[in-house]
Amino acid sequence: MSPSSSEREEYLTIIAPTASEAMAQFKARHLGEQGYAIAGKIGRHQFSLVGSEGSAELFAGSGMIAATFSRKVAG
Repeated sequence: MSPSSSEREEYLTIIAPTASEAMAQFKARHLGEQGYAIAGKIGRHQFSLVGSEGSAELFAGSGMIAATFSRKVAG
């Protein structure tokens, strides 16, 4: 069954020092009750913010855990 054309995928990424802290935030914000589910692997990432003036390393270049969740919403 294919999704309705009136639905779209919405993503939310939690960035935390550990996977346990990311999942605790998922639970504290009741994201499961809002229809969010894990979208992929939880893992350590390095983050760069890119803009017209170049890029900058976020979190002092140290790796942080990123956990991405998604849900289907109307629209």
